[in-house]
Amino acid sequence: MEQEYLPGDTPQQRLQDLMKEYKITQAELASKIGVAESSISRFLNGTKNKLTIEQIIRIARIFNVSSDFLFCLTNVPDKKNYDISELGLSTEAARNLYTGRVNPEVVSRLLENRRFAQLTSMIALYFDETMASGFAAQNQILQSLSSMLLMTGKEQPDIRKASQQAAQAVSLNKVPVFQADLTNI
Repeated sequence: MEQEYLPGDTPQQRLQDLMKEYKITQAELASKIGVAESSISRFLNGTKNKLTIEQIIRIARIFNVSSDFLFCLTNVPDKKNYDISELGLSTEAARNLYTGRVNPEVVSRLLENRRFAQLTSMIALYFDETMASGFAAQNQILQSLSSMLLMTGKEQPDIRKASQQAAQAVSLNKVPVFQADLTNI
């Protein structure tokens, strides 16, 4: 849910509110946007009415708000436009969303789902084959156990049938390496 601020009368007041909320001093802000502290001070007390576009953009990025919010055109600080690199999307993914090849409503619902972070973690494990290597190791252990059971049956004819059944039961517990991940996902 979007956070909403009280209506701001001036960009100066809006900036002062953000500085208080984030506990950033005039000197710190000036340093972060590459201006003298006196420039920020003059802007905040009204003797300098303008900041450059670059300075406004830097301030918006520092506080993670939109420039419209800084200019008091909206009371919702959330940015509406993001650089693809800020979102971590590939150009192809952004193009698919923009052109409608992917349903943006479905993507939004997925991203807002409380279990989506868990799902993306599982998918990441699938892609880097972490889980697959774990299941492969488990299958190898099961294969070794099955082989040991069959060897036991060879040496003792009276338990051969039970050993073969046990070996078969152990082999049934093997899991196709990538299928387990997909089933979980």
